[in-house]
Amino acid sequence: MESGPALILRTLDRHLTGPGEVRLFGGAALVLGYGRSRTTDDADLLLDDRECQVLIDEAGFSEAIEATNAELEPRGLYVTHVFGPEQQVLSPGWRDACRPVVLAGLSRLRVCCLGPVDLALTKMGRADDEDLADIEFLLRTRQLDAGDLRLAIATAVVPAEYAELFEAAKPKVLGLLGRS
Repeated sequence: MESGPALILRTLDRHLTGPGEVRLFGGAALVLGYGRSRTTDDADLLLDDRECQVLIDEAGFSEAIEATNAELEPRGLYVTHVFGPEQQVLSPGWRDACRPVVLAGLSRLRVCCLGPVDLALTKMGRADDEDLADIEFLLRTRQLDAGDLRLAIATAVVPAEYAELFEAAKPKVLGLLGRS
């Protein structure tokens, strides 16, 4: 059975009017980019202003998202948020660490996702039980190196709105690193 994020991206691909590239993070990135078996009803995207504007101008991105959400609403699936990098906790070199997501059957859309360190850092912006389980999955499956994450925590670019949550998440995540 096809995952929710895969169906969302295939539907978005069908509604685009030209080629484009999107970057996943959150649950959709874990499912499609890292093989995590879990449910998620949405696909969160991380795009800078220029990337988003290119998609709007060259691929009908706004209309494609609207059509995708309308089509998938009866199934409870949707593209939820398009965040800018300045709105997430990321490492200084996050762009270089992104990895491709292979999803057969896409004709217009290229998909990548955040690298494992940055995916874990974004999870620290909330660090609820599910976020911690996602970080633990990356560590357990050896897709995330504890030393790399420890260094990234010390050098992360943390937006002001996440500073308090990030600080509160540190001991929880460092505790996970101690067990890995």
